Amino acid sequence: MSDRIETFDVGDHVRVFASTRNGDITVVGGPSGSVRVALDGGGVADYEIGQVGDVISVEPRRKGRFIGSSTDIVLAVPSSAGLELSCTSGEILVQVPVAELRASVASGDVRVDSVKTVCRVNSASGDIRLNHAQDAEINTASGTVRLGRVDRTLRLNAASGNVYIDSIGDSATAKVASSDIRIGSFEGSDIRVKTMSGDLHLGIPPRRTVELDFSSLSGRLRNKLPVGDSGPSEKTLIISVAAVSGDLTLSGAMS
Repeated sequence: MSDRIETFDVGDHVRVFASTRNGDITVVGGPSGSVRVALDGGGVADYEIGQVGDVISVEPRRKGRFIGSSTDIVLAVPSSAGLELSCTSGEILVQVPVAELRASVASGDVRVDSVKTVCRVNSASGDIRLNHAQDAEINTASGTVRLGRVDRTLRLNAASGNVYIDSIGDSATAKVASSDIRIGSFEGSDIRVKTMSGDLHLGIPPRRTVELDFSSLSGRLRNKLPVGDSGPSEKTLIISVAAVSGDLTLSGAMS
């Protein structure tokens, strides 16, 4: 049983803002037209929960004062919800599909099921896992990034920690320091990467015309693409990679 529970009636386009300084935020599925907020922990009394129209807010009441007690937040939301979540020390776990997500953590992991439109994640320290989004923007200083399917566009900034991506549907831009990037299948038409020492492994589907611009002071280009069939090209893929010491490997797409 949660220490504090509040339920709100909302419309079709609800937005929820929730933050915690010390504790986790978990999002689960709920019925349409309703948002349920449950708080657990010693700092429950220090949180303010409010509603203005279709906007629900959950945040520490005394922002200027350190709250030492841990408080976990559980949100039950409809699939049409847009979320803005932030943790100073704690994890963000979105277990159900949502319409839009902005998540920010200083220290802790972020795990997300599916976002129908845009997913933006900022992390100082912690791993990021996103199963599916239409568009994704990922900014991380330290931690492993694992992305499933990005239907359209990916924007990535990473300092350290490797990046693994199953597939990208349209375009991608990435700026990394020492992170290695592995993309199983790049189905789009344009990818641009700037890296200091990270390697890029790019899986390319068949029947592509590749226009490559690769520059590196000490990195190497490894072409492991399979011999093409006699069929016509279906798409032109522009690859631009600028590296100091990172390698670029081109291979067939992983199914």
